[in-house]
This record gives sequence, C-alpha cells and structure tokens, in this order.
Amino acid sequence: MGRRIITPYTIEGMKGTGTTGTPAMRVDGYFDRVIKSIPGDIVAGWTAILGLFGATPGLAAGVTTTNILWILWALLTVITFFWTYRQTKLPGAQPAWTQVFISTFAFVVWVLALGAPFNTLPFYDTRLAAAILIVFTLAVGALQPRE
Repeated sequence: MGRRIITPYTIEGMKGTGTTGTPAMRVDGYFDRVIKSIPGDIVAGWTAILGLFGATPGLAAGVTTTNILWILWALLTVITFFWTYRQTKLPGAQPAWTQVFISTFAFVVWVLALGAPFNTLPFYDTRLAAAILIVFTLAVGALQPRE
C-alpha cells in the first residue's frame, strides 16, 4: 500500500495519460484515507525528539529546551510537507496537493495534542488540543481529494 490516497478522481485523471497505475490500484476507503493522511513516521520522530530533550508531553519544558523544540517543530513541519509530496508521487497523476497540505496540518495537530512546545503558550489547553485531534482525525477520513 502506497502513501497516496487513491480516489475515483485519481483513477479518472490517470486514464488519458497512458498510465494505469499499479496493477492492484483500488479506491481507498475511510480508514485508508485516515491512515494515509497522518504522517505517522514524522509524528514518531517528533515523539523521539521529545524523549531526547526530556520534554514530557503536556508539561512545560525549560526555556532553552522550549526554543529548541520550536525550531525543530518548524523544521519538521517543512519536512512533512516535502516528505509527503515525495511519498505521494504517482506516475501519470498530478501531485497530491490536498493530501500534502492535510498531512502537514495533521502533524501540527498531533504536536499540539502532545503538548510541548505549545504548552508554553498562555492559551494552551490540553483538553481542547485533545478534542481537536479527535475531531480532525475523524473528519480527515471523510475527505476525498480531487487529485
């Protein structure tokens, strides 16, 4: 199973290009779209970074650690964009821009729910962050990108 979300639009868009995609290409269902929209590899990397810096999710870290975490968060957000773009390339299909943006936003939502470094902001609320994660994860599977 590739990272690209396959929708009826994807298959239709590939018909005129002479490319039929993979032999077992099928339209992804709800759960496949949820799994493919969340950059689990990048989220796992973020979780490892939190462990390396001793930042407990949900608890504020030291000032220096917090600054480093903000920088690493920004860097991983950019990496998520390009990594998802690369992982969703499909011969004969246009780039999966919707999926790229959704996956990048999904990384932000997961980091928000994990706490650090967002927990240093005065308006941060762990319950609200968790609720956003739940709603986002349930809603993202309902989207069928057009590309």
